Amino acid sequence: MISSQQVIAARKSVRESQEAFAARFGVDQSTVHRWERVGVPDRGTTLMAIQRVISEIEGLHPVGEGTGQ
Repeated sequence: MISSQQVIAARKSVRESQEAFAARFGVDQSTVHRWERVGVPDRGTTLMAIQRVISEIEGLHPVGEGTGQ
């Protein structure tokens, strides 16, 4: 399962609002809000899409580089 902290970090690293991040996945802003509170469900196409985005983001910004951490 992708944790809520991973979702928040991914969204912030691309500097998107919850609404813009939701549009990226074709979901409502309230869904992103829920992901940021409890994490992403551990099955389905959304999980695969978020895993891909997080992998791409982590590839662009390794932990500790360019993310202010």
